[in-house]
Amino acid sequence: MNKILLLLFVPFVFCTAVSAQITQKEADAIVLEQMRQDTASYTIYAKADMQTGMTITTAAGEILEFDYSCWSYYISYADFGRYLIVNASNGNLLAINPKSNAAPEDLAEWRIVTPVSIIVTTLVGQSSATEFNEGSFDEATFLGFENPATVGAGLVYLTVDDQYNIFACHQDNPSGIILVDQKNEMVKMLLQTGGTPLSANHRLSAPTVSTDGLVLVPADGGDYADVYWEFDPNTQWEPQTRNILHPTAEQQAEGITDFTINLYKHSLAYCPYDGMIYLRSNRDGYLIKFDPVTRVGQSVVINGVRQICNSANSDTYLVFDPIHPTRLYCSSSSQHCIHYFDILTGETGVYAGTVGQSGWRDGKKENALFYNPRQMVFDTKNNLVIADAGNNCIRRITPDGTVETMAGTPGKKGYQDGSAEDALFDNPWGLAIDKDGTIYVADTGNHCIRKIRYNNP
Repeated sequence: MNKILLLLFVPFVFCTAVSAQITQKEADAIVLEQMRQDTASYTIYAKADMQTGMTITTAAGEILEFDYSCWSYYISYADFGRYLIVNASNGNLLAINPKSNAAPEDLAEWRIVTPVSIIVTTLVGQSSATEFNEGSFDEATFLGFENPATVGAGLVYLTVDDQYNIFACHQDNPSGIILVDQKNEMVKMLLQTGGTPLSANHRLSAPTVSTDGLVLVPADGGDYADVYWEFDPNTQWEPQTRNILHPTAEQQAEGITDFTINLYKHSLAYCPYDGMIYLRSNRDGYLIKFDPVTRVGQSVVINGVRQICNSANSDTYLVFDPIHPTRLYCSSSSQHCIHYFDILTGETGVYAGTVGQSGWRDGKKENALFYNPRQMVFDTKNNLVIADAGNNCIRRITPDGTVETMAGTPGKKGYQDGSAEDALFDNPWGLAIDKDGTIYVADTGNHCIRKIRYNNP
């Protein structure tokens, strides 16, 4: 029979609809029925969902690479006559005996083939962009970090809500908050605060999302030390400028301690333990928290003492551990390390890396080296994932305290999608993670938002 390629279900453009209409059990049944009816030798491929690639080795040793973009099954007639089926629910691939007419139901001949564990793709943006543009994913562009003295930072920080909306902080040319609407594949500027390089004292920094869906973005510098921006889905993300309110005299008499933010705050972090928003005063390390509803702020005080997490003057980025929700982690970019702080006990110290020593080294967290670490998230396996900007890669610290390079080549700038080993980044600053475990990277030097997916989360 001539070699042909047949699409078993529907044309490529309708793949998204198919994935919503057919279950894995139904898909397997259709494929197996097709195999029973056709005595020709052929190979069957499938793919779990958008932009999940994998490399497989067949029973006879052939190496095949898949990067399909839908859930449909494909039938490819081939001389070697081998059956391959991908489980669309988890990405696992199964191969039948290479005999051309092996029975599909003969499960003794099937074996699991391990897919690529991590795949890196580009969601939106173009590495060659020279200006910011709104529009569709095909049209939208961001700026990057080529020359901070003249251009500013460009695309730097991210957060994502439960509806998969990404909120991106773009510093300079222009400065503002950008909505990346994945459902409609559109990019829109929600708030523009300035257009000139390193303009004024109003730069936006790493945002967070509270449990009620409010997106909170810190405004930094000068007269904006106590200011943040609020975006509410119930008002179509209309930006509202907010002040962190100082406690009244009555509140202070009741035990709430006033606060001072020393110029910058760089990052906000929602705490699942007490529902408060936490920040760190940049120049002195004092920890401050505020209620996102009342907006009243206060110093973090334990046993009558105002608490500090790393007293050094350093850009810092905060995240709480979802499994241990009183544990706060703080990346210190200029100190090249990660600190921790427990909001109940006040216990604090260096969690990973060596203070003041930049470099790259995986292994035990005490011996590991980082270079200008920035925004962090916890993934679905409770790994602490770090944008290791100076090393041009994404790192992670496992729950047992092992530091690993998750994606990218340490010390090598570039732009390339693919497996964790093949992917390249250029000065990645920002990270966010959605409820399904997909990690988004603000790949600052490449002017785009990248996606990292585990094939078997």
